[in-house]
Amino acid sequence: MVYTEQVRQLTSEENLINDSTEYTRNNAAWGTLHSYGNITLSEASLILFKFWVKTTSAYRLKIGSNYVWGGYSTGVITGIAYLSAGTYTVLMEQRNAGGSGDLQDFQLGKLKFSDQAGSGLAAYSAQIDLTVAQRSPPSFFGTLKNAVFAVMVWAKTTGAQTNFENPGDSLTNGVSLAVDGSQITWTSRVQDTTPYENAFAYYYCSLSVGSSHSFVISKDNAATVVDISIVGCPWLLANVDNEPMTLDFAQGSTLYLTLEPLNADPTKNSKIGKVRAVSYGDSTDFYSTASGTGILSHTYTFETVSVADVTLVVKGLGGCISMVGLDER
Repeated sequence: MVYTEQVRQLTSEENLINDSTEYTRNNAAWGTLHSYGNITLSEASLILFKFWVKTTSAYRLKIGSNYVWGGYSTGVITGIAYLSAGTYTVLMEQRNAGGSGDLQDFQLGKLKFSDQAGSGLAAYSAQIDLTVAQRSPPSFFGTLKNAVFAVMVWAKTTGAQTNFENPGDSLTNGVSLAVDGSQITWTSRVQDTTPYENAFAYYYCSLSVGSSHSFVISKDNAATVVDISIVGCPWLLANVDNEPMTLDFAQGSTLYLTLEPLNADPTKNSKIGKVRAVSYGDSTDFYSTASGTGILSHTYTFETVSVADVTLVVKGLGGCISMVGLDER
């Protein structure tokens, strides 16, 4: 019997904005480079965005009343945010930082996963607690084990620099994040090295499902404004290994996984096995591996390897698991 579950819920997925037009602005003060109009969400959704910054300048992306991304940047920018249900105006803002702003190929879409939990984009005011609920995702497969949590944070201090701090840092108008009581090292940060009032950072981690996890922002300057969104989901991929579920099915069955691009198309990795007492790398720790960009399939039949003794490990920041399946014998 073959069982499958489409954990990336394609029926609710939609490309909301797709604008290839090039927009240019030349101004020393912050202002609107372009308004992309309104989007309306009937339910809380994960938002993906992608655009091309052609010339280096200071930019920031505003959705509704809050900012989801900002930086002194150039090149292709991608990102995610979690939004509550509602109607939001989408604006790209710019100010000169060595030259005029020039941006095009803007896309924004919404989607939903099974087993997701989130805190909608908003100004940070107090500790955020999130729990990804435990369930047997498909009952044929096993039980959920860990979820990837993606934390997106934008900050500014009016008329001054703002910087995100790692443990041990002491920076101008510093902003730090503690998860479950411990300060973290940001996965990536765009610092405000000159007073453009625009700093951005994100953090990805793997945390247990079925338990509440706390996220606390600390600011050196009480006047610093911080906007934040968080999403947790077992089917997201991160820059760290994640075990989305505990395998539990009949010996001799064949496991199927499909991994896809999400807000980026990274090299995605899926591995079945376990790191040994002395490790010689993936080729001897894992019985089966799959790696690649685009849509990646990983299939493995548990003929001699014990289902109960191995783990499923996935990785690939910007990607996701879209489908799980099992041919049970």
